[in-house]
Amino acid sequence: MIAPFPTLAFPFLLFATWITAGLVVAATIRLGVMDHPGHRSSHTRPTPKGGGIGIVGAFVLAVPVGRMLHGMTPLDLPVAALLAATLLLGAISWLDDVYQWPPLVKLGAQIGAAILVAMTLPPPPGLSAMLPTPLAFPAWWVLAISALVFTTNAVNFMDGLNGLVSGSVMLACLLLGTLAAGTPLGGMALLLAAALAGFLPFNFPSARIFMGDVGSQPCGLLVGAFALTCASHPGMTAWYVVPMLLGGLIYDVLYTLVRRWRNGARLMEGHREHLYQRATQSGLSPVAVTLVHWSFVLWGGMAAYAVLHDIMGVAAGLMAALLPQLLWSAVVERRVRPPTRIA
Repeated sequence: MIAPFPTLAFPFLLFATWITAGLVVAATIRLGVMDHPGHRSSHTRPTPKGGGIGIVGAFVLAVPVGRMLHGMTPLDLPVAALLAATLLLGAISWLDDVYQWPPLVKLGAQIGAAILVAMTLPPPPGLSAMLPTPLAFPAWWVLAISALVFTTNAVNFMDGLNGLVSGSVMLACLLLGTLAAGTPLGGMALLLAAALAGFLPFNFPSARIFMGDVGSQPCGLLVGAFALTCASHPGMTAWYVVPMLLGGLIYDVLYTLVRRWRNGARLMEGHREHLYQRATQSGLSPVAVTLVHWSFVLWGGMAAYAVLHDIMGVAAGLMAALLPQLLWSAVVERRVRPPTRIA
């Protein structure tokens, strides 16, 4: 049984993480690494980027302290691998923010980080029961690495409006920390939420700085790792919790991929066709679109709570979490569809 965090010490650590992230983000603004608007940008004037340095730095520093408050060693192999992968991906992403490296370099860093994380997670009990042990581990590693690369890119792709990703992931981690209270996973989720809370005032509702790939890609890796931890360690919380919480981000990415594939577009080509982008192009304010995505997280949290407490089944909970996404995509498609002319 894992002892709960001390009543006063852990809230103080959350406060220190929030302050540390905010101070580093404020310092990063002065570095003057600018994001200049391009054809895929939602902003219209050069804006500093790299605020993710504060998020990643504050989180990585806080996790060992949080574990000690939890009565554990500062690091074990899975946590050390997760933090190393976070730092690796953050460092490569920061250099890419500055020097604009080729996409294959970023993909290589994502795969390397995913391998570091996946190799330290055991297969879920259900998978181990279905497959012989020699096959269970390789199958799990392929699934885990693929999932981590997907979540890394999904969060990165969705980081295009002020506060959309940072606020969504912050709320998701806050709810995950509540649902997995008293576990190491819950503590790490709350620490990431605190780090994101330190960044958010600099980015929403208007942006003094962007998170950049140095923030979005490690955040995507971390939420993916949290989801896999739920699957491989059922005592933390259920596997479906993170997908429900981040259903808005995941749905937008998958919907956009399918839509572009059906339209014959090149899937690897940059674009401005995500639902959130099309929503703003239709005339909705960026703040409104961001708040819609935050509401998706809160709705997913209620659905996850209902399933965890046997108010509804898993399938019903997943459908409940999906319903707002279906309604949102219908609203956006209706807004951007050209009006039918009557002869």
